[in-house]
Amino acid sequence: MTSWLRWTVGLLVVAVLSLVSYGCNSEEPSPTGPSGSTGSPAQAGKAGSAANTQNPQSQQAANELTTPTQRVDPKSLAKVVKEEVRGGEAQEGPTPFDYLWQPSKPELIKDEAMNVSVPAGLMKLAAKINVPISNPITKGKYELGRQLYFDPRVSLDGTVSCATCHNPDKGWTDNMAVSIGIDGQTGGRSAPTVLNTVYGRTMFWDGRAPSLEGQAQGPIQNPIEMGKQSYKEIIERLRKIPGYHEQFQKVFGTTVTLDGMAKAIATFERVAALSGNSKYDKYREGDMKALSDAEKRGMVLFGLRLHPDDDFKTDVVLQKANCTACHSGANFTDEEFHNLGVGWDVSKKQFADLGRWAVEPYGARFDGSMGAFKTPTVRDAERTGPCMHDGSIETLEQVVDHYDKGGTPNPALDKDMKPLKLTPTEKADLVAFMKALSGETKKAADLLPELPPGPDGKKADPRPALNAPSKKVAAIFHPASAR
Repeated sequence: MTSWLRWTVGLLVVAVLSLVSYGCNSEEPSPTGPSGSTGSPAQAGKAGSAANTQNPQSQQAANELTTPTQRVDPKSLAKVVKEEVRGGEAQEGPTPFDYLWQPSKPELIKDEAMNVSVPAGLMKLAAKINVPISNPITKGKYELGRQLYFDPRVSLDGTVSCATCHNPDKGWTDNMAVSIGIDGQTGGRSAPTVLNTVYGRTMFWDGRAPSLEGQAQGPIQNPIEMGKQSYKEIIERLRKIPGYHEQFQKVFGTTVTLDGMAKAIATFERVAALSGNSKYDKYREGDMKALSDAEKRGMVLFGLRLHPDDDFKTDVVLQKANCTACHSGANFTDEEFHNLGVGWDVSKKQFADLGRWAVEPYGARFDGSMGAFKTPTVRDAERTGPCMHDGSIETLEQVVDHYDKGGTPNPALDKDMKPLKLTPTEKADLVAFMKALSGETKKAADLLPELPPGPDGKKADPRPALNAPSKKVAAIFHPASAR
């Protein structure tokens, strides 16, 4: 092996090992990081003073995960991914290096740049800002990503696709408290929406993935979500589909690789999963009648001022609900992590899920991040429920009630969580405004692709995977999984 290749491979191993330490699936917590919409909640001890950082319960959380129904050995989960990471060493392990990445052959590429028009109210997509320079948006890449996103053959038994948990018709989530993965398995976190994640700084409820490309690599090999399979198995399966081999050559100048797969899926999500031009956006652009009086009062309560040309008058106190303390900017999220008291067991004095704390590197951890989760966008919140990382709050009305009471007291409760003393009318107005943030989004029917035939010439149908699998359905493809 040449020195430059050893150096390149070494960097890859370090990078992916870092990902392993943070966990890899959609939202399933691991000892050093949650990971997956189907994750297992972790126990934690009391947070608060610096002395509590050595609390025995905190030590327990580092060694063991618990769910309401089972105990999970985090080491066994980490091993699943670690075996795949060894493939980055090119000459050993189950995943050879050229399955993960290949040098491009420019002469094979037949693709062109794609111009993207974003809905009103959103930032334009631009390189270095919300599109990596390593992954420019192209027409061929978008189409390839669209197919991979809806293709259930990415999963071990052909029952689950990305769209299973992130269905465009369900707010790009699945509208479940916790998601259902392969063989009907469930975890402990709700599938976060993909909507407007192009503007996100990090991915997952705990923020452990630095990009959409990083996020795309987790669920496909998670044993709960898409099955206990290595990257090698996934890539080999896709390489046997002639249509994918041909498209990867035209888009990337390579055969099928994990790198190209992640880039294609991320590109599709950046372009397709956008929500804007809501009633609020129309109001900001000058249509004073776009919002009702109740929605305008709710907007002021939320923390936003009336349009300077609006003659509407109200005595509502600006920012009384203090929403913009976290839900700020064009996408209504600060991209930070906050403890709202969700998942805190008052009687046991424990967190059901460690949240951000579990993925922070040693040297950066502090008690205040225990039980803290990423601020979700409020755009389309009406469609993306149930709410919170564990799906424990069903409606926006209940969300407002939770904030109004100041959250659930616990040692790590965010400093901005205080009783709001909202009146019933103010609560209703606030909900009315949040619903006015529902925008124009694409439907599954407009996005479903024609998938390339398999090696046997048979076409694959993406539609069944739009719904969560059951154990009975999974048994058709993978009889050993039925128990």
